[in-house]
Amino acid sequence: MIKNTKIKMNIFEIDNNKINDLKNKNSKNLRVTNVLDVETVKSIVLKIQTNLKCEETDALVLITGVLQRGGTNKGAGNATAYTTGDFNMTAQSLQSVVTSVKKGATNRQLARALSNEIAQIALSLDIEGDLSNQMRYTYPDITSAEAVWCSNFQTTNPNCPERVREWLVNNYKSRFNR
Repeated sequence: MIKNTKIKMNIFEIDNNKINDLKNKNSKNLRVTNVLDVETVKSIVLKIQTNLKCEETDALVLITGVLQRGGTNKGAGNATAYTTGDFNMTAQSLQSVVTSVKKGATNRQLARALSNEIAQIALSLDIEGDLSNQMRYTYPDITSAEAVWCSNFQTTNPNCPERVREWLVNNYKSRFNR
């Protein structure tokens, strides 16, 4: 007996074999990613350098400052900003660069791709994560190093200190799993 691989829907018949073939051939393309690829990240940093006429380190510091201050949040705009030397960047201007390099990309995807670099720069410059004050309510004894990691994009980073990562996950669940 031959199994019917077509499924009758309301309007169309779906060929399951075709779907499975596509899934196997294009598994990378069918999956929504939450992290930007290395080439896209490099292009974003280069575009910031070109636009601001700054060095790579300046661009990375600006990105770090904006993202650590909440630049991954949907409501972040011109009020979320960071200045270093003569250079200034807002969450909105960063988002503009990100989407000009890759349509539909977000600041949060950039933050996840650069999570370790952001932590390293933020540790050097003492730029605490945007959720550090909230974590202090639960853990008044957090260290300055832990406070740096208190950004929502660090939740899945294995290099994030365990206590911070657990708090970030619990914080997320308490806000979104109601």
